[in-house]
Parts: sequence; structure tokens; C-alpha cells
Amino acid sequence: MIPMAILSKMGKYGIEFEHEGVSVKVEVEVLDSAELISSWIIDRLKRRLQEEEPIIVGLDLHASKNRWGNCSANSLLVICINDVNCLIVQLKYVDKIPENLKKFLSDGRICFVGVSVDWKLSRGVLPSLGPLVCKMTELSHLAARIRKKPSYCNSNLKALAAAYEVPYEPPALWGCCGGRRINYEARVFSKEEVKALVRDAYVCYKIGQKSVEALYQETQESAGNKTTQGTQ
Repeated sequence: MIPMAILSKMGKYGIEFEHEGVSVKVEVEVLDSAELISSWIIDRLKRRLQEEEPIIVGLDLHASKNRWGNCSANSLLVICINDVNCLIVQLKYVDKIPENLKKFLSDGRICFVGVSVDWKLSRGVLPSLGPLVCKMTELSHLAARIRKKPSYCNSNLKALAAAYEVPYEPPALWGCCGGRRINYEARVFSKEEVKALVRDAYVCYKIGQKSVEALYQETQESAGNKTTQGTQ
């Protein structure tokens, strides 16, 4: 067993995504320790809850394939909680599901967004997480309702990213790396694989955040106009 003092310094990756023409460094941690997962959530969520703006979190699930080529149970849970922090939980190897993760996923103040939600959930997750992860919101549905554009309901992530002017890099390493598929049950991932694993969750977070911020701004402007009219 690796001592916690050493384990806490492992599994950290620095990757870069483009945002508004600038390269943004994102710290991704790949964890299979309940203690470290719990600490990560407490630290990052505390910062987000101190902010007045709505909390959007990007989620994604990755499943391994069985010997027949069909997806089996989800092996990885990806969480992108802000512009610079993402977490990959190795569901297959985590010693136990920390209570803080369960509370985090059931927090009614947070809007969890993802793509192909129903299909990914149908593959199954750990029994203790299943009901909580089911609270994920399909990003296309959220975007369609906020922008009042029914066509968004059938849009994939690439189309939504274009509509919101959020960079969406071509999936050169998505599902494969150097000619081989990513093994979602691996204990260790390369930097290129980690970037591919968090890409969709990160883009979902960016689009969701942009959508809700615009909605709140519109609401505030509308309220301000009504106040002005009432004083005239």
C-alpha cells in the first residue's frame, strides 16, 4: 500500500484548454482514495459556495468494453467544478465511496450537466452512486430552454460548443491514443489520455456556466428595467 503522504502528491496532471484565445491550464487529479476524493471536494466546493453566481458542474462517465465490444459498467466519473480544476474518480478501484462525494452529487444548489446522460447512465454505475448521478441534466436540454431554441434539443456537444463559441478540440485522442483505445480500467493514464478523458466534461461546464450566467444577467437587467419604469 502506498502511504497517504506519497499518494496525495501523485495523480496530478497539468493540461491546457483554449478559452477566448488564451491557453488555460487545468489541474486534473486522478484519484482512487476515498480520503483524497473527499478532501478534493471539500476544498473546491467550499470556494464555489462562497461565490454568488450559480454553481455549474460538468460531469461525464466512461465505461470499459467487455470481450464482445459492448460497454460494461462505468469505470470513471469525471467532475469539472470550475475553470481550472477537474477530478477523475476511478470507480473500479476506489476503496469506498466517500460520504462527501454522495452529498456533493445530491446538493440541490448545484446543476450537474453532461451529454448523452440517459445512455451513459444505462450502462450502470456503482449502486451507491447511481441514484445521485441520475440527477445529471442533459446539456442540450438546459441550453434549449435558456436560449428558447428547440433545435438545441437535438444538438451534439460540438454543435453546442460552436453556438456558444466555446473551443471544442477535434477528438484526435478520444477513445484512442497512438492507435490504441484508452483502457478506462487502467491504474495510470498518460497526460494525453487524461486530457481526452476530461474534455467533454470541461466543455459541458464551460457551456453550462456561460448559459446560466447569461440567464441571470438577463433576469437582473429585466428587474432593473421594471424598477426604473416604476419610479418614472
